Amino acid sequence: MKALLFLLAGALPSSNVAQYEALLAKSQFSELEHQILQQSDYKQHGDVLVVYARALIAQQRLEDANTLLNFAVEQFPGNSELNYLAGLGKIRLASDGNVFSAKERAARGVELLQKAVIIKPDHYAARQALIDFYSVAPANAGGDKELALAMTEQLAKENPAQAILAKSRILLNENKPTEALALLETMMPDPPNARLLARKAQILTELEEYDAAFVNYKLAAEHATDLTDKYNALYHIGRLAVVADQDAMLGITALQQYLEFYQDSENKILPWATLRLAQLMYRTGDNFEATLLVGSLTHARVADEEFNLILLSLLSALKAKAAPAVIEQPEAVTEPVEDKQDNGQDQSETKQEI
Repeated sequence: MKALLFLLAGALPSSNVAQYEALLAKSQFSELEHQILQQSDYKQHGDVLVVYARALIAQQRLEDANTLLNFAVEQFPGNSELNYLAGLGKIRLASDGNVFSAKERAARGVELLQKAVIIKPDHYAARQALIDFYSVAPANAGGDKELALAMTEQLAKENPAQAILAKSRILLNENKPTEALALLETMMPDPPNARLLARKAQILTELEEYDAAFVNYKLAAEHATDLTDKYNALYHIGRLAVVADQDAMLGITALQQYLEFYQDSENKILPWATLRLAQLMYRTGDNFEATLLVGSLTHARVADEEFNLILLSLLSALKAKAAPAVIEQPEAVTEPVEDKQDNGQDQSETKQEI
């Protein structure tokens, strides 16, 4: 009777769920957690627990997510999404945690993923997670490459796009990017699938085929039905515009959309997106906007040497651009050789590639 009451409570509509999902999509995790905890009965709503668990996992708070999901799957054993998230979290903890508890956690994670599929056979994220685990885990930890392939073949009968996603992942796990790319090129559905396009673009980037990667990220953004997929693709459009000298204006537009969507969020890529946009503004001659963007990063704490080196280089170049020109007065010049050296140094700084 108690289980039935919890099941009914979990099925009750929550007027706040849509708002929670919007905060999650925008990576506004602190505000999301605050609002959920203000809802005194949140533990009685399975859909709210799903959003909360996703937020914890997205922040890599895996132990907190594990504690929450241990409770959630007991209260809502028939919720496929909670079982999926609990299984996914345990497998991630197993790969990152204590070797002595890893095997037990991984086994429990697999059980939960299997249960999610039993409850909802078309839970493709859970099936993908199982295939990925079986293809990468060592045999003594539950890995089974033959089972991964068999599951992929079964998936092909039900959802070809999901099967291609799984097969390409297996090939990448085996360090076969060219084979994965060939699969995606020959088996891409029409109309194309955004996640397949994004994976193709990722592989092309790794193979340094930047023109084709740029095109595929544009297509992925156009075809995306999931907000996270769309904005991930937009970020990479902007990134490639910088690092691979792709269309700067398209890159600027993509990054502006990305920054607008994730404004005031806890998205960890936000400083990088801001820096990439500043680089593009500098390259296209908009030094005023580039200076504003760089100014917003001066207090950013990013523990990434590459990020900080690029930021310092861009700051230096912008300062050199902003320095007032010195009007030469020949009658006051007593050491023309030194003046010439200084002018040469200034020119070198202003032409620096960012």
